[in-house]
Amino acid sequence: MKIIYTFFLCALLFSCKKKDSKFTQVVLENNKINSTYLNQISVPEKALLSWYLYAYGNECDNSSTKIKCQLLKGLKIENECDPQHLSMLLQWFSNDMLAVYKLNKCPNLPIKSAIQNTFKQITLFRHKDTLSIKFSIIGLNTLQEKSWNIDQEDSYLIKNNTFIKIE
Repeated sequence: MKIIYTFFLCALLFSCKKKDSKFTQVVLENNKINSTYLNQISVPEKALLSWYLYAYGNECDNSSTKIKCQLLKGLKIENECDPQHLSMLLQWFSNDMLAVYKLNKCPNLPIKSAIQNTFKQITLFRHKDTLSIKFSIIGLNTLQEKSWNIDQEDSYLIKNNTFIKIE
């Protein structure tokens, strides 16, 4: 019995340490989604990822095959404008007035907008209470015949179930 108890304590300590450890998780690369990771994603990671999908991507419909829409399906988010989903994002981003403003304008970019953004790469990094997202987006404005590339990394401190952006 003592051996089982010791084993249980070691396993518990290891799992707690694992959460505090540093990790890098590729979510999207070369049009491939890491569905294994999405099935075990933690709440803060889900909130951060779904916020960036919301903030930079066009809205989805049931028939969309866009990468963003496939990522949302992997996160089990059927409707970005669902009050429960928006409430979660408002909680995590309550310190960011721009995020609060954008979340109240759901959907952000309509599906048939002249402006289209496409995610090319997304990686999440975590070290203790700091969560970072690195992403690459290509965009196109068909009316103005303009295009752009965004390659960016943002970091957040997790405190009391909210994000505080690290400048």
